[in-house]
Amino acid sequence: MTVTYDLYGARCLCLLQAKVHAENSLGVSFEERNSTYQGGSYYISGNRGEENFILKLNLDSFDEEPVEQDFSDFSVLLYINATTRSSDIERAIRDGGGFELLRHEVF
Repeated sequence: MTVTYDLYGARCLCLLQAKVHAENSLGVSFEERNSTYQGGSYYISGNRGEENFILKLNLDSFDEEPVEQDFSDFSVLLYINATTRSSDIERAIRDGGGFELLRHEVF
């Protein structure tokens, strides 16, 4: 079974709009959290050690630089971690619009 880690980005959505959009596209519910490590307020769905989703701003709160330097023109990031259904998720995200696939890593 292939496990992938994907990164999606949104240019024109605020964090709350991105949350609603991702919930509708993926059929999941996000829980709001706050962490200095994650740059302040962010959203999570799922549990560590299994498929999970993290939605956050592309801004490092320590140095005010983009977290993902290669994708600095994307204001919101959606991390899809440890999934075995990358193709299905990509299709759902693409059909829902708003997000673009930025990185696809296979492990």
